[in-house]
Amino acid sequence: MGSCSTDRAEVRDAAAAWTGRVNTVTVRTDRVDVDALLIRPDGCVAWALPTGRDLDATTLVRALSTWFGQPA
Repeated sequence: MGSCSTDRAEVRDAAAAWTGRVNTVTVRTDRVDVDALLIRPDGCVAWALPTGRDLDATTLVRALSTWFGQPA
């Protein structure tokens, strides 16, 4: 299995309002079934974007608001 690094600008843009509470990073991984993850403070996955899927910003914003409060 090869490794993959996907930088999804639309995910970064959707999370930008939470700057200071949420960090966005791009990593290289052998796991290629997801393009983006939102990891809760306790280490569990709060939201995932499967590889190749269009971003549904509504679900990401809902998860960000649930775990990190309303945007600044």
